[in-house]
Amino acid sequence: MNSQKGVNLANKRFGDILADGFKLFFRIYGKIILPLALFQVLIIILDVFILTDFRLYVNSREINYYDLIENLSGDTLPAESDMRSMITFLTLNLTLFFLHQIIRAIVITIAMCSVSSYTYKKYMGEDISVKESFKSLFNKKILIVLLIIGIFLPLTSYLLFIPGIFIFSFFIFLVFTYNMEGKNEENESLIEISDPEEVKVYSMDRSNKDHAKKTYSPIKEARAIGKGAFWKIIGVFVINLSIILSISFLFQSIIIFILDAGPPSLLAEINSWDDPATRNYGMLILYQIFLSIIDIIFAPLFICLLTTLFSSMKAKKNSESQYQRGFYPVGGYYKDEFPKPRQEPYKIHEDVEVSPPSEIDIKDRFYCPYCGFLITTPKKFCPNCGENLSDLIA
Repeated sequence: MNSQKGVNLANKRFGDILADGFKLFFRIYGKIILPLALFQVLIIILDVFILTDFRLYVNSREINYYDLIENLSGDTLPAESDMRSMITFLTLNLTLFFLHQIIRAIVITIAMCSVSSYTYKKYMGEDISVKESFKSLFNKKILIVLLIIGIFLPLTSYLLFIPGIFIFSFFIFLVFTYNMEGKNEENESLIEISDPEEVKVYSMDRSNKDHAKKTYSPIKEARAIGKGAFWKIIGVFVINLSIILSISFLFQSIIIFILDAGPPSLLAEINSWDDPATRNYGMLILYQIFLSIIDIIFAPLFICLLTTLFSSMKAKKNSESQYQRGFYPVGGYYKDEFPKPRQEPYKIHEDVEVSPPSEIDIKDRFYCPYCGFLITTPKKFCPNCGENLSDLIA
């Protein structure tokens, strides 16, 4: 990425970042919809096979819970057994919600990691195939991403909502940085050295590159890139969620209206798929896919919006790092080739009569009588030429 492109990318406004995200969504939609849709279907399959019985049990307790609420009068305190039933019901609902969210978070994290390299490189104008991006998914560092975003994030959201928001904003860029292996602009520098004959451009030596790769931490990199982008990350998440929920709510309202207006036998048939005696996993999966069709269609939207934000923040971080470095030689690469010249002591001509230095009272700064170097505080030896000045300051 050339410097001018990096500057333009780093200076993009949030509105321009969102516009680029939607453009990227339409441009690469046909390439990434298939893998992301398959992951969405996988969420439904796992949810049906793992949580159907548990969800049926919770729904059966729901009837008793609402009967209990209706029987309570305004001035009557519930009995101890009733309180235990209410707490049990709420705990079961929260547990069901947590299990559903953790399944969803793990699968969606894997899905985002599988296409993150593709979306990023396509946005940056590089050539890459979806197959290559999917191969890069099989990286041992993905366990870090799954642990933080797939497990720890829904756990904190389940216990306390606010910490979950901060964890999400701090580490969501892990889906990009875990697979970069230290290959970023910050690890490479160009140093320009003026020469009477030519301008030489040097790159960082191989040992420094290897050291950068060994010390590369995807967690630190994600945190550094996301620094100062808290509200932008939350904004991307809210915009994506608002679009999907709005369309999904409208779609499901139409479906519910059709089911209510249809024959009672249709609802009875759908409910029979949940009944353990007449359960039909295939129809349950197809029915849930139909209800979740909006989530499947818009599955690539969030990763596209996140890609453009990540690219802008990464360019901003790299430009700030280069500004702070200031194009200086790295790691002593030029010490042998360009040694710092040592200033020679001041030479006194033989035909000039010089009286030996006399003892003087030094209260402030003075100049070295041998080389003329300004000494601000009395010293026994000149910092520049090394001559003995003890006779002067005795």
